[in-house]
Amino acid sequence: MTHSDDPVIRLAGRGDLEDMTALHCDSFKFGEHVPAMLGRHYVRAMYRWLVTSAVSYALVAEREGKIVGIVAVCDGPFTRPMFLACLPAFAVSLVRRPALLFNHKLWSRLFRRPDVTSAGRKIADQPGFAQMTIGVVDKNCRGRGIFPALVEETKTYSRRRGSRAIRAGIYKINQPSRRVFIKGRWIETPELETEDTVFYVAYLDEAFAGELGLRSAAASDEKSV
Repeated sequence: MTHSDDPVIRLAGRGDLEDMTALHCDSFKFGEHVPAMLGRHYVRAMYRWLVTSAVSYALVAEREGKIVGIVAVCDGPFTRPMFLACLPAFAVSLVRRPALLFNHKLWSRLFRRPDVTSAGRKIADQPGFAQMTIGVVDKNCRGRGIFPALVEETKTYSRRRGSRAIRAGIYKINQPSRRVFIKGRWIETPELETEDTVFYVAYLDEAFAGELGLRSAAASDEKSV
């Protein structure tokens, strides 16, 4: 049953790029992550890749015809392919903002090596293990169920694309987002954890958890009985 206040969730297309870019830039402050530091031109290039690439997709939530939320998912690891696709925009950002050349925070984030274990890396690189890349909600619409609805809908779309599980990396200090995944019964997975990020996994194929030697939702239910 749907209600008039429920957001309409749909697949994003090229025609949404400007609105998606505007929402993203309005939602993040400079320094919060690399795309925000590089500016609107780079953010637009990032969403263009997410919307048009054969290995990724983006969902948007609309209310009264306005995009108020975004979630994007890549069919596998996304950092390298997305950055390479956005490299021309990266160069433009540096030309437009020369001060970025001397911004230590930018370069340290770009070239930091995730402190994931070799076992964790092997798990993350398994075919069929999709990865959530970004989640954004209009600051005036937070707390209204938009992000949980988008997160839940990724299961449908990723299952159709042949994914067997989705993982989402959340900063440990981001308690509101962590609660969304916990309430959605995504499984916290220490094998993928880094110093500042915790990972939650939704299994679209329960057998996949066993193949990876990881705890599944079914196993968690059995343990709690």
